[in-house]
Amino acid sequence: MSLGLNKTKRRILSVRSTQKITKAMGMVATVKLKRFKDGFEQESAYRASLTRAMAAAFHYDKLTASHYGMENEEVEGILYLVITSNLGLCAGYNNEVFRYAESLIDPEIDTILPIGEKGRAHFLRDPRFKHVLTDEENLDLSMEPRLINRAALHLKNAFNQKKYRKIVIIYTRYVNSLRFVPDQKTLLPFSLEYEKEPYEEYCPPLFEPSPRELIHSLMPQYLGAVLYDALTESQLSEQASRRTAMDNANDNADEILNQLTIEYNKARQAAITQEITEVVGGANGKK
Repeated sequence: MSLGLNKTKRRILSVRSTQKITKAMGMVATVKLKRFKDGFEQESAYRASLTRAMAAAFHYDKLTASHYGMENEEVEGILYLVITSNLGLCAGYNNEVFRYAESLIDPEIDTILPIGEKGRAHFLRDPRFKHVLTDEENLDLSMEPRLINRAALHLKNAFNQKKYRKIVIIYTRYVNSLRFVPDQKTLLPFSLEYEKEPYEEYCPPLFEPSPRELIHSLMPQYLGAVLYDALTESQLSEQASRRTAMDNANDNADEILNQLTIEYNKARQAAITQEITEVVGGANGKK
C-alpha cells in the first residue's frame, strides 16, 4: 500500500512542477501578447497612411499602368512566404498554417520561403516540395525594420527580374484573443483601391515629384510595411495561441491534481484502516 501512496505522491509533485512551467509560460505569453498587440495597432495606422499615399499615386499616374500592378504572366511559379513560429507549445497555430499553405501551393512549380524554424523544418522534411529557399538574406522573425526593409527590397528585385509570377505572404490573421485564422495577402503585384475625397473632383492633389516617381520612391517602404504587418500579426496570433494553450494546460493540470489528490487520500485512508485493523486483530489474538 505504501508503494501506491509513494507513486501517487510522485505523480502529484510531477504535475505541480509541470504546472509551474505552464503558468510561467502563460504569463510570458500574456506580456508578449500585449506588446505585439500594441505594436500591431501602431504599425497598422502607419501602413494604412502609406497605403493611401501609394493608392493616390497609382490613381493619378498619367503614364501607362505600372508593372507592379501586373503579374509576370510568362512565369508559372509563385513565391510563397510562409510565416510560422520558432518555438512550439502554441497549440495548432503552426499546423493550421501548414494545412492552409498546402491547399494553395503547387509543390512542383511554386517556391516556398519559410519564415520561422518550424516552417523551415516542416517543408525541408517533406519531399513533395521541390523548391524551398533557406538562404534568403536575414528574412526571419527578428522584426528589425532594417532587415525587413532590406528583405522587401530583395523580393522586389526578384519580382522585377521575373523570377516569380507573383509573391504571396501566408500568415495568421488575428481576429480576437481566442480566434486566429490562416490567411494570405499578395505582396507583388498589388491592387490598391483609392476612394476619392469629394473635393478632389474640382481640386485634385498635386504631386511633387510625379506620381510615377513617388511610386518608385515609396515602393521599398510600402513593401516593408506590408511584410512587417504580416510578421507582427502572425506573432500576435502565435502568442495568443500559446497563452490559450497554457491556460488549457493549467486547467488540465488542476483537474489531474484533483483526481490524484482524491486517489491519494483514498489510498492513505485505506492504509490507515488496514493498520488499525492489524493492530486490533493482533490485540484480539493475544487475549
